[in-house]
Amino acid sequence: MFFKVYNISDADANRSGRPMTVLPDSYRQTLRRLGRALRALVYPWHCLHCGARATHPTLPLCTDCLAALRRVPPGEPLRRLHRLPEAIGCFRAAYSLWYETPEGPFRPLHHALKYGNRPVYAQRLGRLLGETFRDELQTIDVVVPVPLHRRRFLERGYNQSAWLARGVGEVLGRPVAPELLVRVRATRSQTHLGRDARRANVARAFAAPYPERVAGRHVLLVDDLLTTGATAAWAAQALHEAHASGVTLLTLGLAA
Repeated sequence: MFFKVYNISDADANRSGRPMTVLPDSYRQTLRRLGRALRALVYPWHCLHCGARATHPTLPLCTDCLAALRRVPPGEPLRRLHRLPEAIGCFRAAYSLWYETPEGPFRPLHHALKYGNRPVYAQRLGRLLGETFRDELQTIDVVVPVPLHRRRFLERGYNQSAWLARGVGEVLGRPVAPELLVRVRATRSQTHLGRDARRANVARAFAAPYPERVAGRHVLLVDDLLTTGATAAWAAQALHEAHASGVTLLTLGLAA
């Protein structure tokens, strides 16, 4: 392959005084793509569950493990929420994409996006969420992630639910407004708490500091995982106290 030689100004000429060789943009783009392909060949992306080659660096599961993810049937998330008295009447609808099971491929993926400093996973998965439930979410006005307390955010450096919400908002073409919901007190991790302890842990933990921006709007509340539903219920209550016209919940996973 031959590259055309371009003459450039004396000020930019090399020290030998000869004209420099400048690669056109199309060649540079081709070389970058080739470099990325070679890097992927030498350092392939691995599936977080089985170790096989993954489909993409921001969706680190192989084709087989993606196919093994169990879809959550319609209506199941709302049935889960309605087991809690505080959730009754809080949600217009609720949707979850995949079940989280102890041995399934969702768990290592969720652990990586929540604790492994991989927020880019969450943004891509948020786009997938938005694409999957686009038709069901047409009446949404604004997308709001379930917030972390400031102390937890400083420890982790990011909120995975906020990155999920960003991806969802991109697909739906709706604004993402994390500032519309805050945690007003720190809570313990819910991971090892039982159902009643979870409910007590997050009771009255949220507030909507800008009620004028919530009032009359249908809010899409986004979180990574729906377990008992206590966190989502109290977050939704805070939005209703700010006079939201409705709250719909969207989560990536549903604990089996």
